[in-house]
Amino acid sequence: MPLSVRGRIRLLTALFAGVIATGCQPEPGALAPLRIAFVPQVDMEERHASAYQALHTYLSGRLDQPVEIIALENANAALEGMRSGKLDVCNFSPWPFLLAEEKAGLEALLTTRAPDGGPVTYRGILVSRPALGIASLDDLKAQAPGLVFAFEEPVSTSGHLVPRTYLHAAGIAPERDFKRVIYGSDGIANLFAVASGRVDVAALSDNSYRRALARGRIVEGAVNVVWTSPPVISHVVATRRMLSAATKERLRALYVGLPTAAPDLWAEVARQYSTPVGGYAALDDDALAFFRHAIRDVPGLQLSP
Repeated sequence: MPLSVRGRIRLLTALFAGVIATGCQPEPGALAPLRIAFVPQVDMEERHASAYQALHTYLSGRLDQPVEIIALENANAALEGMRSGKLDVCNFSPWPFLLAEEKAGLEALLTTRAPDGGPVTYRGILVSRPALGIASLDDLKAQAPGLVFAFEEPVSTSGHLVPRTYLHAAGIAPERDFKRVIYGSDGIANLFAVASGRVDVAALSDNSYRRALARGRIVEGAVNVVWTSPPVISHVVATRRMLSAATKERLRALYVGLPTAAPDLWAEVARQYSTPVGGYAALDDDALAFFRHAIRDVPGLQLSP
């Protein structure tokens, strides 16, 4: 019986664990596979699996080597796979990419572009329990000593780096000022933690919040949106720096050409993203300047992946 999409995700995750543990190599004389990883977002697992199946179909017919698609539990697993040379390509949000750029030997291949040609962006938000009456960062600072605050996982861009950077600018040092700081598994978990009263304030992305509302997983008014960040870029398609220049150039051309070369497959690939995406484009390093500043100057962000 064919595996469901969710079943394929579990199987590929288990298989990859074996690859990492054993360092599996191709048979002598066989071409090494190009291993492309993804980390399914909560509530979007099937869309991600279908998108990467379409990407596999597209690339397999155009590359001169086998292609393997691997689902992973989180960004840390992807970073370790890239660092150990067991993965070749993966989508990252900007912060995990920059944290591992040198230590894991990553190189930015592309970013996603919006239908209007600009970069795809998203925002970090802070949500609070409505009963607290928090409407601004000033209110948050005033009430901080009595509040339990939740970030997302430490390598999250919208759920950690972005809010911590703006809290720092507002004179809030989370570990010093809040009653307690915890790290949730993801934005949806943080949202539910606030709605249920288990934490007072939490960080997540605007995409996660909108998706939960649209799917009826939370009702309007269950939480207050206290603060919304300026837009930041969403995605970095990264490769191992040691991947051959010819392979990287071929991949870059294939990704950029996907929407016109295979529009039906592109329609499926684009479903992995929470906001409209028009294709892929070169990444302007200036778009990463905010993140480089934060990693350098904001206390609590000098982490190793």
